[in-house]
Amino acid sequence: MKKLIYEAIHRRALMFVLFGLLAVIGYYAWTRLAIDAYPDIADVTVQVVTQVPGLAAEEIEQQISIPIERAMNGMPGLNVMRSKNTFGLSTVVLVFDDGIDDYWARQRVQERLVDVELPYDAVPGLNPLTSPTGEIFRYVLESDRLDLRELTDLHKWVIIPRLKQVTGVADVSNYGGITTQYQIEVNPHKMEQYNVTLGDITEKIEKNNVNAGGSMLSRGDLSYVIRGIGLVKDLTDLGRIVIKTENGIPVYLDDLGTLKYGSLERKGVLGFFDGVRDHSDGVEGIVQMLRGENPSKVLEGVHLAVDELNNEALPEGTRLHVFMDRTNLVDMTLHTVSHTLFEGMVLVVLVLILFLGNWRGALLVALTIPLSLLIAFILMHLTDIPANLLSLGAIDFGILVDGAIVMMETILKKRERHPDEILTEDSILRRTTEVARPIFFSTLIIITAYLPLFAFEHIEKKLFTPMAYTVGYALLGALAVALFLIPGLAFYAYRKPRKIYHNRWLEKLGEIYHRQIVALLDKPKRVLLPLLVILVAAGVLSYTVGKDFLPPLDEGAIWIQVQLPPGISIEKSKEMGAELRKAVKQFDEVSYVMTQVGRDDEGAEAFSLSHIECGVGLKPYDTWKFGKTKADLIEEMSETLSTMPGYTVSFSQPIIDMVMDQIAGAHSDLAIKVYGDDITDTRHIADKVVNVLRAIPGAADVAIDQEPPLPQLQIVADRDRIAQYGLNFSDVADMIELAIGGKAISQIFVGSKSYDVICRFDDASRDTPESIGNLLLTNGAGAKIPLSQVAEVKMTTGASTISREMNKRHLTIHINLRGVDLTEFLNKANRLIDKEVAYNHDTVHLQWAGQFENQNRAYKRLAAVVPLALGIMLLLLFAACGKFRQAALMMCVVPLALFGGMLALNVRGMTLNVSSAVGFIALIGVAIQNGVIMISHINNLRSRDRGFKQSIITGAKHRFRPILMTATVAVLGLLPASLSTGIGSDVQRPLATVIVYGLLFATVITLYVLPALYYLVEKHYLDEDTPPVKPEDTTV
Repeated sequence: MKKLIYEAIHRRALMFVLFGLLAVIGYYAWTRLAIDAYPDIADVTVQVVTQVPGLAAEEIEQQISIPIERAMNGMPGLNVMRSKNTFGLSTVVLVFDDGIDDYWARQRVQERLVDVELPYDAVPGLNPLTSPTGEIFRYVLESDRLDLRELTDLHKWVIIPRLKQVTGVADVSNYGGITTQYQIEVNPHKMEQYNVTLGDITEKIEKNNVNAGGSMLSRGDLSYVIRGIGLVKDLTDLGRIVIKTENGIPVYLDDLGTLKYGSLERKGVLGFFDGVRDHSDGVEGIVQMLRGENPSKVLEGVHLAVDELNNEALPEGTRLHVFMDRTNLVDMTLHTVSHTLFEGMVLVVLVLILFLGNWRGALLVALTIPLSLLIAFILMHLTDIPANLLSLGAIDFGILVDGAIVMMETILKKRERHPDEILTEDSILRRTTEVARPIFFSTLIIITAYLPLFAFEHIEKKLFTPMAYTVGYALLGALAVALFLIPGLAFYAYRKPRKIYHNRWLEKLGEIYHRQIVALLDKPKRVLLPLLVILVAAGVLSYTVGKDFLPPLDEGAIWIQVQLPPGISIEKSKEMGAELRKAVKQFDEVSYVMTQVGRDDEGAEAFSLSHIECGVGLKPYDTWKFGKTKADLIEEMSETLSTMPGYTVSFSQPIIDMVMDQIAGAHSDLAIKVYGDDITDTRHIADKVVNVLRAIPGAADVAIDQEPPLPQLQIVADRDRIAQYGLNFSDVADMIELAIGGKAISQIFVGSKSYDVICRFDDASRDTPESIGNLLLTNGAGAKIPLSQVAEVKMTTGASTISREMNKRHLTIHINLRGVDLTEFLNKANRLIDKEVAYNHDTVHLQWAGQFENQNRAYKRLAAVVPLALGIMLLLLFAACGKFRQAALMMCVVPLALFGGMLALNVRGMTLNVSSAVGFIALIGVAIQNGVIMISHINNLRSRDRGFKQSIITGAKHRFRPILMTATVAVLGLLPASLSTGIGSDVQRPLATVIVYGLLFATVITLYVLPALYYLVEKHYLDEDTPPVKPEDTTV
């Protein structure tokens, strides 16, 4: 160490060049870092989606999802498996353990899917590799000239392919609009008249819609490729297909019914309003980013593509209107973080000028801040740590400059002692090497304090581990600057004699402190009673503080999940969507309202038409009425919407809503799952639980996630009657699937576009249960039998959505908490459910999910790892001061620092969550640091035979200024963050509050209690070591 510092002072120029070079590389690394608002907090997930149009939820579960689930059971690294089964759609979500590679997981799933044989020619597919935080861009398509059908066509065949060319885009989903189909609506009476079956029609269409290849034809020196062109190009071609020939007269397809441009059965409707536009039925695009990509880079490409489309590719009067762009959130959070960091930096510099009395020293120390950050950026770039609100927001500049302050102050003290001498390199060397050891160990201790963050798993790991890396890297950078750059710079600045500035009030404070320490050491036991009181108070405050998992991460938008009455038509749900937009847009703070009824074309979300997702954009907070918060706005919206009949609402935010759905299988902070095989019985119990939970204060948006049973028209086949008439069940199934439902039987290609051709009976023959019962089946002998003769057609209700987790059916009740902490709510809820809900514990069981699982896991991990980190700190302290008793003495600062942090949380009404726990971890490191600086200096003085008591008094006096400076700087560095309220400040605030107020207390304790305790402990050992005086020596 001594040799290194000697080189750093002697070869100052080399150090200046080296750090200058590091700064340039650091800036380059910063421009290459992935910048996002929040880290990607989702687990590694693979989603298997199977669409089988026309199948009800029960058939989807039984014939599609269960075979897929069985194939996936026991897969290595599988953490949890969920499935949602709804009309025409099966989604099986596989969540893997941390650390498993996305592509490895997808490959494993693909391998197992190969062995799954599904009926109805169903083909399971994997969703694009994106994540819940991957929705980075949304837009609506608007046009003065084109209708909805043309807009949808333009979107699917021009816009989506262009956006998918952008590197890093995983998928672009289409929401709303009308998907064109060529429809053949056959008249059953005409079929009977010409004696044609459905099988004849489908077979002839397939055979008549092909291009044939006939190899090559050679003529002289040339050879020609032979092509038989027979593809159907339009409705006219389709209508001229001959289905059969009767007595030499052809029966064409258009003789049997009507051919028309129709549309695919609509799965969703999009509505949008922003004060200028009001689309009640529009087309929306959702851009999803490939997992692990750099959002800023991908968005850059998306912006270019959108500009190109708007300015060149799209027809006149048609454009993309962007309403959700992740860039805005990134900019806002970066603004909040950079703003608080900049304020902190300015405060640090001002404090340094105030304490040191000259701007040279202050700027030298302040130089540590940019340099250590730039060094951190290099290491972040090398280890792929992204720059986001959490990884950057936790850096306290006050802590970074601590080492530099101590180093600077030591050299300054030398200058103050000998104001007229020219300082030599060797005279500075002894002083700098003396403080280098405590600086080195105290920085290591702060880095060690962040070790518990590496033990986290899942969501909290992704949130806080990058922070531990960033802070660790910045501290290493600061340590390098303090040890190798500051001595050379300080020598350069203070080498020549100059007038020394004396800070009058600081000197006065020092004298007062000196007198108090002298008085305290006369009766050192006086500190014990206050210490005991503080310890007891810390225990009480730790017990009374509310406990949560995470502070709410503000995304600057609101996301509302709305449940409508089950089984309503698309027209009615579209109308209710318009009512909802009208109710939400009346709030002044709202910038836009977007409603998504049903689901998108890919079927990524298993919602029916009785479900609306509503995205609400908010105007900047500084334009709001003074004092009004987002929570107040949600409260007002909730009150307004609760008065509207038929709407069950639940509030969330876009990113966290999707993350919670993936982590807990529910769109809310907290969920309770009711497992049971009997759907009716389970729903009955779930309804009781909902009523109990609604009565608990603080519970909001309590509802069952799965939609209530839907009305169904069941066609129940009678196998005996089918056999009696010489039919097969497949004839009945074909009738239901093809004639009533309408199945794609061929495709028509128009340029680069392709459209499905579907065939079904006309509306008049399938619009009532009676007309469906009258449809005719044809047996082998050509006899016609009405469907009602071989099957019962009846109205009933059936499941709308069936949810499963780890091969068991369940219902999910979602709950959002407002103004109450998680632990308190859970205790109350469990008590009331046990008391008021009676159910059979053998067939049904209840389980909490959501933030609760995360909180339990995070706290269990912390309980195991924090003692380990404290043990490592103890060893480092032992290495720093060489005596175990002194190391233990410095550790006693820890519970006392906790008191300040706990008091602050209680006073400010905050909860103990993962963010404030991280604050406590950092606080422990910084609190111990001050003790190291003071005690190592006292030990140095004692080694120079200054006398025991005198060494303590002088050591405390010498270290008064640096300790006061480091503490003030650390407190002020995070003060803006502890008070900030902008988007992105939620995670910073509890963390900064704990450090700021905890340090205020820890500093007082270090300055007063530590010297007194040191005196008591060391005096005890001195008395033991001094041999008793023998009686004969006293005689003369």
